[in-house]
Amino acid sequence: MLKEIVLKETGSLVFKLIANQLKKLDFKTESSETDIVEALSQHITYVKNWSSEINFKDLQKSKKTYSVYIPLNLYISPVKLRLEEGDKLTQAPILDVFKVTENHVAILGQPGAGKTTSMKFICQSVFFDSDFYADQFSLPILIRLREFNISINENYSAGIVYEYLFNLFGVKISKIDQEDNLKDINRIKEKIVIEILNNNNFIIIIDGFDELSTKKNRGIVLGELSSLANYVESSKIVITSRTADFNYTSENLSTFEICSLNKEQILDFSTKWLGDSQKGNEFVNAVERSPFNDTTIRPLTIAHLCAIYEKNNKIPDKPKTVYKKIIYLLLEEWDEQRNLQRLSKYGNFEVDRKFEFLSALAFHLTVSTNKSYFSVSDLGNAYGNIFGDFDMSSKDMKSVINEIESHSGLFIQSGYESYEFAHKSLQEYLTAEYIVKMPFIPNRRNLTERLPNEFAIAIAISSMPSDYFISFVLNNLNEVKDIIRFIQIFINRLILEKPDFNKNNSVSLVSLMLYSTYLEVYIKDSEQLSLFIMDNLANEFEIFIKSIIKRNTFELILENYEEISSLPSSDGNIIFTYNLMNIGVSIGNIQLPFVLRCRKTFLEF
Repeated sequence: MLKEIVLKETGSLVFKLIANQLKKLDFKTESSETDIVEALSQHITYVKNWSSEINFKDLQKSKKTYSVYIPLNLYISPVKLRLEEGDKLTQAPILDVFKVTENHVAILGQPGAGKTTSMKFICQSVFFDSDFYADQFSLPILIRLREFNISINENYSAGIVYEYLFNLFGVKISKIDQEDNLKDINRIKEKIVIEILNNNNFIIIIDGFDELSTKKNRGIVLGELSSLANYVESSKIVITSRTADFNYTSENLSTFEICSLNKEQILDFSTKWLGDSQKGNEFVNAVERSPFNDTTIRPLTIAHLCAIYEKNNKIPDKPKTVYKKIIYLLLEEWDEQRNLQRLSKYGNFEVDRKFEFLSALAFHLTVSTNKSYFSVSDLGNAYGNIFGDFDMSSKDMKSVINEIESHSGLFIQSGYESYEFAHKSLQEYLTAEYIVKMPFIPNRRNLTERLPNEFAIAIAISSMPSDYFISFVLNNLNEVKDIIRFIQIFINRLILEKPDFNKNNSVSLVSLMLYSTYLEVYIKDSEQLSLFIMDNLANEFEIFIKSIIKRNTFELILENYEEISSLPSSDGNIIFTYNLMNIGVSIGNIQLPFVLRCRKTFLEF
């Protein structure tokens, strides 16, 4: 009831602000106060429903956000700013972030770290917890950036965020006695949005920067974020993104990173999700005996493991097994619904055939659209590429998609004639499954650069991860233009996926070659690229290489390769360059670079 009063008061205030602004500028509004209140009310209803549940269908039913959420911790500064691997970074509860800084906020995290779920909990807290920053936040506003991957409406003339907020308030304007000027209208829209935000205390959540699929849209949002951060004071902006996809800074924007779960949080999480303290303890004990008992454990992974544990009373060792078990769990449970009427040929498939179909669908959607949010047209194009391989009819598309969406929980309808995979990580895994079963590693123009996560997973699930890794690095990276961004995402994902590499000199040398390629860019472009980003990637690379390399590989370098130069890096480390020309190192028919670079830290471990 209180929020309804706030809503009406806010709508009335917004209408007065708009009327006053337009009166000064020779514009008029075609919207009434009722129109504005209704538009805002519709959005608030959407946010309330979106934030109320965690849609995780491999459990018995969706979980209420308030009943299962545990407060996460944030690093006060991102991990990539850490000078040395052993340095401890200051932490704070995520719900205290608005006490830690007066700036607007960027919250980063690894896949499945809990970014979106935390935003859902914050929205619910604003709605129902009278003690949650009641003096700072009246209502939450939500912008899901994945929705802008389908297309930007012609009416979105003022950008993405500004135009979305303008339309959200139900405002329609036109110029009096003159032909509309688009630039003038856009300027007025931006001014009105800023005026509204500065006369209210909204919390504006911009969720999923990493899910924007084009550089153009990312550039638009970054420009608008910079503008809003400098002009908006009364309302608070929170943007979320995967860590590897947000290497940006802006005035009045503080960046934080979600911490891995600690033991107490894991127990609390498990108990809430399993609904029983004894089951929670049993699950945690099983986790502690597994390779997942480390700092890379994330809420999404634990939720998946809880579902698997609940069904099988055990957990797997590798992420690739987690992904596969989750998908098969959903498909098997679907088949167990004996009273379900099968309306398409897909429904009559065996579980393995369904898995193959989903892999093909994920691959063609990912390659053709490079996004996680799909229109009916996107689905039609992808289905058109694969239906013949599964003995289907072109007319079956709608019923097949509806059946997948309705019963498996892997693929959901998220809006009017729009669909998405329930979890981006599952889309990436299914795409990787399709890639790894192809008779060759695909190397088409622009394909490699767009799929760093998928190729990292493909390496991990390959029958011969070492050979796949070697072949991919030697043959595919020549197609990558933005090598720094690709390597950062690729190496991060390999660390998470834990591929079973053979510890031999071929794998080690190719790893060092990839590292050397990175350092070449480091030396060439360090003035243009942020130094902390470059050094963070160097630290991640060292973690990766030291986990797979043998000491004798460096002994081979030190004994046989002639040092030709050294160069200090921004953190005081020394980059050494070794000449390979005299011994002509090669793997298969591929000649390695004539020079190899590594940092001093490699020579000391």
